[in-house]
Amino acid sequence: MDRILRRFCTALLIGACAQVPQGVTAQQPPPVGEVPAPEQIQPIDNPGEVGLGPELPGSVYAVVSGHLVRIQVGSGKILSVLRPLPD
Repeated sequence: MDRILRRFCTALLIGACAQVPQGVTAQQPPPVGEVPAPEQIQPIDNPGEVGLGPELPGSVYAVVSGHLVRIQVGSGKILSVLRPLPD
């Protein structure tokens, strides 16, 4: 069972890394409340593939400055910084 769990976790991590946009490295986390420029935002199309649950109503997940963030729909404001992307 332990071996199966390890393989499953490894597969999840590989899948998550495969979805990370190439050439993006973690920098300083963007400040909560900031509205990043559209060219700084890389939307996350499938949150489950990067270890996130379903999007909350009124927000979307994205990558900004090498960090997974939650952005408010409409205003584009960063609501929360979740974590840096894996290297």
